[in-house]
Amino acid sequence: MDIHEIEELIGLIENKDIMEIEYSKGDEKIRIVRAVEITKKAGKTPQERPDEMPGTLHPDTDEGNAFISVNSPFVGTFYCAPSPSEKPFVEIGTKVKKGQTIGIVEAMKLMNAIEADADGAIKQILKKDGDPVEFGEPLFIIDPEG
Repeated sequence: MDIHEIEELIGLIENKDIMEIEYSKGDEKIRIVRAVEITKKAGKTPQERPDEMPGTLHPDTDEGNAFISVNSPFVGTFYCAPSPSEKPFVEIGTKVKKGQTIGIVEAMKLMNAIEADADGAIKQILKKDGDPVEFGEPLFIIDPEG
């Protein structure tokens, strides 16, 4: 697969409501996933807005703050701690650094670390330990000014 074929695939999802495309040709396989910005409606959590696509930037128009949503990169099961007997990676108010592990999503028997997308403080934890999660579903909200 050459760069022109990849650019063609990217062109297929630009300006369309397609979030993800997967293409295989022989032994080669490529998956392209697009991030989407959404506007946070004041006072509502992502679960209360099923009509909107999950994204990464949540401007809070009432407070003038921009919050960062950390979304699940997989379909699987969310875990807030490394094991049931250990304490959670983070709690509301925990200060985090970009790249710090803040949760785990188990997908196909593999444990995948979920990392903070930015420095800041955990504003919301949107899933409970053991909850099923979908691809792109918001897991955490980070306040970069926190």
